[in-house]
Amino acid sequence: MKTILSFSILFCTIALPALAELMPQDLDKIRLIVNEEINKESSTTNQKIDKIDEKIDGLDTRIQNVEKDMSWVRGKLDGIEKQISHATNVTYGLIALIVVAIGIPAWHGKRDRDQERKIEALTAEVETLKQIVNP
Repeated sequence: MKTILSFSILFCTIALPALAELMPQDLDKIRLIVNEEINKESSTTNQKIDKIDEKIDGLDTRIQNVEKDMSWVRGKLDGIEKQISHATNVTYGLIALIVVAIGIPAWHGKRDRDQERKIEALTAEVETLKQIVNP
């Protein structure tokens, strides 16, 4: 029991200075410490923001370079598309010429064959008529 009482008194004497009031000098010291910490944090934050701004500027220039390259590629693709369209139109024209070059003579040949058949039929008819008239 004596030990508990002695420890209680000891703890009360240790806790006694904690009930003291803060002096204006103490408050000023606390303010200085807080301000120093805020300044340190704000300076490191500003440095981090500056680094991020530099990285963003680097990304902006890279994006601009990519946009320039893409516009160059678009120009090249437009040129290639025009060339392909021109080649396609030339191919269609050549196909039409080939059809005309082969089709017209074939059509004339068919007409000539039809006329030859009619001529042969008429010739045969004339021969039969000659045989009938000249027995």
